[in-house]
Amino acid sequence: MTTSRIKDAALAASITPESLAWREVICPVTAAYGRYVAKRDLRGKTIVSFQHVLEDTIPTLLPFVQAGARVKVGACNPDSTDDAAAAYLAANGVEVHAFSGMSPEEYAQSIDILSNEPADIIADMGGELIEAFVKKGHRVDGALEATTTGVHRVEKLDLNFPVFNWNDIAIKDRLHNRHHVAQEMWPVFSNVTGLALYGRTVLVIGFGPVGRGVAERARNLGAVVSVAERDPVRALEAQHHGCAVVDLETGLKNNAIIVTATGLSGILGKAQLSQVRRGAVLVNVGHSNTEIDVAWLDTLPRTRMRRHIERFDLDENKQVYLLNRGSLLNLAPGMGGSGKDLFDPFSAILLRGIDWLASGGAASFKPGFWDYPADLEVEIAQRILASHS
Repeated sequence: MTTSRIKDAALAASITPESLAWREVICPVTAAYGRYVAKRDLRGKTIVSFQHVLEDTIPTLLPFVQAGARVKVGACNPDSTDDAAAAYLAANGVEVHAFSGMSPEEYAQSIDILSNEPADIIADMGGELIEAFVKKGHRVDGALEATTTGVHRVEKLDLNFPVFNWNDIAIKDRLHNRHHVAQEMWPVFSNVTGLALYGRTVLVIGFGPVGRGVAERARNLGAVVSVAERDPVRALEAQHHGCAVVDLETGLKNNAIIVTATGLSGILGKAQLSQVRRGAVLVNVGHSNTEIDVAWLDTLPRTRMRRHIERFDLDENKQVYLLNRGSLLNLAPGMGGSGKDLFDPFSAILLRGIDWLASGGAASFKPGFWDYPADLEVEIAQRILASHS
């Protein structure tokens, strides 16, 4: 699968040496790990990654190319790819199977291509690449999984190689999921829509770490926040964070902004979407781009309002507005949220984990689902703290 955008020299050149140098300044731990990896000899290793293809991706993959490894990457979400980053990676030795606006068929094809031959290491976000390798019977030295959606998928597989879960480690779960997603998401929301949150009613569906952070930040920005959560303990926690706990039907009818944050598919289908109030804005920040049934919405009359906003006419008197095609709003291409430095621990975990696997770190592990090594997390935390001092 190819696209002219991947081979667009002008797009690749739009990622300047200065912008990458500044990223090293604001993400010093990732940069340090990258310099170490680049000097290693990883010839003969094949690394296959399925992740968001953004400028943040460049410092996590290019060091392995510089070390001699074969590196392939696909987009774990069809609507989050930055074509300039994809073109830059392709121009610098990465086999890229990602471009913005991929169709479902192209997305499925990319997974098939990435899994059509054995590899040594998989770095996945969503579990779909791991699942494809398992179904094709390929064995790898080890794999990494970074998302709640992927954890749900991988736990159901009969694994024939070790997979390491870093979605649930403290740095990812308590920091990135809870704080960093919301730090990026609400500024992107305002950039896309032109709306502030003061006095607006917001429903957050799901009060896991991502939903908690999104609700907290919305409340702090002046929104009136409600939460729909099936788990009674999490619902009680939402109350303690100053949120009104409502059932889903009530929340859909009464809130102007609806945010899905569960990591699961099919949260808002036809029945639920038909209940939303007129003019509601639909947002997703869970990994799965099928939390909102965009396929059903696409059967309705629609109008592109502006970049990343579509209006769907449920009937002649009710319209809803979908942001970024139901994909992660915080990663909407070209919208640039704030706090890019917060990706330092996130990308350091990924880079350090791949290097650990390339160094034989998983050799003593049997096939199965394992926690990301605690000593590596502690090492990264110490380095992040030192970089802030």
